[in-house]
Formats: sequence, structure tokens, C-alpha cells
Amino acid sequence: MLSSPVWRGSPALAFRAGLLVGGTITAAVLLVVGSLLRAPIPEPARWAVVALTLVTVALKETGVLRFTLPENRRLVPESVFRLGRLLGPFQFGVEMGTGVRTYLPSGLPYVAAMSVLLTAPWTGAVWAGIGFGLGRALMTTASLSFPGDWHERWTRFRTRLALLMAAGFLASLLGAAWPVFSG
Repeated sequence: MLSSPVWRGSPALAFRAGLLVGGTITAAVLLVVGSLLRAPIPEPARWAVVALTLVTVALKETGVLRFTLPENRRLVPESVFRLGRLLGPFQFGVEMGTGVRTYLPSGLPYVAAMSVLLTAPWTGAVWAGIGFGLGRALMTTASLSFPGDWHERWTRFRTRLALLMAAGFLASLLGAAWPVFSG
């Protein structure tokens, strides 16, 4: 699959655009559902749930806790390429960008989903969706242009990378929550 034309030229751009659209679609759905859920829950309690989710996922990522998160353990079928040189890669990107049709290599998207569901305004939801799509695009691009065995290197440094990503996520959540708790 990595030799597929999706990874070169205009199809690669269509694929990456699809990742951004897919992430944004998921964020929009979470925002709509969240609008119904958040009404009866006080804002500090919602942030506490997000923080608890982050701590739980960070403990899972570092191997302290062992449990599986729900995910669709299939790859997006290559049959999407029947749609043509640009629409096929775009659909592939949308399906991968939603995060519901394929593997998720980290539990952090679940924290982002909980954040959007319980706390994000519409602008925050859009940015979270774009961020998820960009993260997927960055991972794909980095793995394809990495000199050597990407998977082996990722596996070797998985715990350190998980802690680094969780810390970055925590910093962004603290920045988002600061107005709620500071005044």
C-alpha cells in the first residue's frame, strides 16, 4: 500500500485534506452530542472528567494500566481508490481522519474526544478536529520519509513518546481550562 499513488503528488494532498475533513467531521459530531450532555453537568465537573480521562489514558500508554479502548480494528479498504486519482485518496483520508474506521495508535484521541464532548466551544471543536487530522497526516508523512524502520523506532521509544505527548496534551488542556478556574 505504501507504494500506492496516494502517497505522491496531488493525491497525497487530497489524502491529507481528507484527513483534516474527517477530523473536523468527528469533532462536529462530538460537539453536537456534547451540547446535550453538558447542560446538566457543572463546568468544573466536566473538566474533572477530562482530567481523569487524561490521567487514565497516560497510565495506559505508559503500561501502568492494561485495558483496551474501543476501536475499529480494520484498515480503510483500498477499494476507495476506485473513485479516481483525487477522490479516492480524499475518501481514504476522510475515513482515516474520522478515527472511527481504522486503528488508533494512541489513546490520546480519546482524551481529545472527551474534551470536545464536554468542554469545547465550536471553535475549539474545529481546531481539535483539524489537530487530529494534522496529527494523522504528520504521522503518515513521518513514517514514509523516515530513514529506517519507523515501526521499530516507534515501539522502542513508545513510553517516552507517550509521556511527552501526554504532557503536551496536559499543557494545552491547562491553557484551555485556565479561564474557567482563574476567575
